[in-house]
Amino acid sequence: MTFTLGTVEARQSPQALFDEANTLMENGQLNEAMNLYRDIYESGNVSGGLFLNMGITAVQLDSMGLAKFYFLKARDFETTTSQAEQALEYVNSQFSRQSAMLPKLPWDKAIDWINHVPGASGLLILGFLITLCGLVLLYACWFGSFTFSTFSTYIISLIVAGSLLAGLAFYADYVDQRYDEAVLIENSRRVYETADLNSPLVSIAYEGYDLTVDNWKSSESQDWLYVRLGNGQFGWILQDGIKTL
Repeated sequence: MTFTLGTVEARQSPQALFDEANTLMENGQLNEAMNLYRDIYESGNVSGGLFLNMGITAVQLDSMGLAKFYFLKARDFETTTSQAEQALEYVNSQFSRQSAMLPKLPWDKAIDWINHVPGASGLLILGFLITLCGLVLLYACWFGSFTFSTFSTYIISLIVAGSLLAGLAFYADYVDQRYDEAVLIENSRRVYETADLNSPLVSIAYEGYDLTVDNWKSSESQDWLYVRLGNGQFGWILQDGIKTL
């Protein structure tokens, strides 16, 4: 039984579709369940529970790379973070080949935290407000309300701190726009020095490998992605079979 988005949306709510997909999954109709889950996803009605169940369905379909992708999506939702983490531990243990992973530098961790917690816009607003406080004090000194020598340290500190935070916000947004995390869901893909099947081989990526996609550089070549592997190597890989988070 196949469902199409146009017909089901006219007669069923996303929650009703979700319940129907869950029933199909419980009854072992995995492909039909996954089709319904995808219809819900494509309609924009996403949730942690949806991605979690898509991951569970992918596990039962023996598509571990796809399951990892959906569990990573589910991890971003507070309601399913714990369950997704446990599921990821299981899925990662099922891959026959494990990718060497370099630990993230403290600077990279800080940028990730900025983009996921306050967000670049939130940090930019904070930097603007701090800078504004410093400028208000400076203007007050100019108009004679205060003496600059008394508040010079505070004024300079506020302006410098605010400017640094604003600059950091712009950089965090740049990183967020340029790079995306991705997962390989196919059995394997060759990574080349250039976007050419005849170029020298850099490495081989296997199902479940974590990749970092450089969106700007990837735009230079159609059907290819420029990626960084977990071990720090860079190269070009065909985009078919790669799911971007």
